[in-house]
Amino acid sequence: MTDDPWALCHLDDSFDASVLGTKGAQLQWFEDRDDLLEFLREDFVDLLADTGELDEEQTEAAKARFALLIEQSFDDRGLVDALNDLASGLRRIIWMGPLSELAEVHEEFASALRRYFWEQFEGDEDDPDAWIPEELWPQLAEIVDEFLAEGEY
Repeated sequence: MTDDPWALCHLDDSFDASVLGTKGAQLQWFEDRDDLLEFLREDFVDLLADTGELDEEQTEAAKARFALLIEQSFDDRGLVDALNDLASGLRRIIWMGPLSELAEVHEEFASALRRYFWEQFEGDEDDPDAWIPEELWPQLAEIVDEFLAEGEY
């Protein structure tokens, strides 16, 4: 894994996950943004096609639409919003970005993850979602799966 890998976290949006007590969350790590975008163009669309029971023609059309959105996107937040619109009722992306941003940005998912991290590592009670220094990034990356199973986001 690189020093600043990219993460994609998405939830199953095709059923009422609260009934099962889980959100059907998946987190995947990528070497860089390009690898993540390639996953979105191919494997993520296949996952959506399987969930939405799309036929081969519909799947190819979805891949073309995703590829066009990715190509025309100027910022990652806008891309996530557009992809979530297309995937509505199937899966919902809740995080797409590098580990460094998970450690620092004030965004709902990243802040919740940092609060969970600092609860485990007895962080500053005055700033429970404080940024995480680079030397602790490996521990942050390791705790994400536990957070997805136990945390509130």
